Amino acid sequence: MNRGLVQVIFGLVGLTTCAAVMEESHQWETATVISQTLGSSPMGECSGQAGSGDVAAPTNRKSNTVGVDTGTYRYSWQEFTGGSDWHHFIVLTGHNQTVHDQVKFYRDGQWFVVLDNLGEKHKFCLLHAIKFQ
Repeated sequence: MNRGLVQVIFGLVGLTTCAAVMEESHQWETATVISQTLGSSPMGECSGQAGSGDVAAPTNRKSNTVGVDTGTYRYSWQEFTGGSDWHHFIVLTGHNQTVHDQVKFYRDGQWFVVLDNLGEKHKFCLLHAIKFQ
């Protein structure tokens, strides 16, 4: 086998291994979900030409607001989408809207990241934080 090819293969294996280790090296935290609200609010209008006239349609921003309690902090997080797909959001309260389920998350800069059952990342921004005394 060509020595250069072997070096390339070992290099790719090394990079893949390092990437997998870096992806898994998050500082995971646990919180109790205390509330979740899926909502929609006006975001503006989408306008364009239709034949010889202008048309405009309202657009909405859909949001997923979650309240969690870590024991030290109580956070309010929000996940947004501009699309019409409600399935983009992660549901953390269970099928019967039961709260007090545990959720694991990690911080990525300013984001709080939760993984769904398929491993897809759901990034939440911080709306509010309260530190318990």
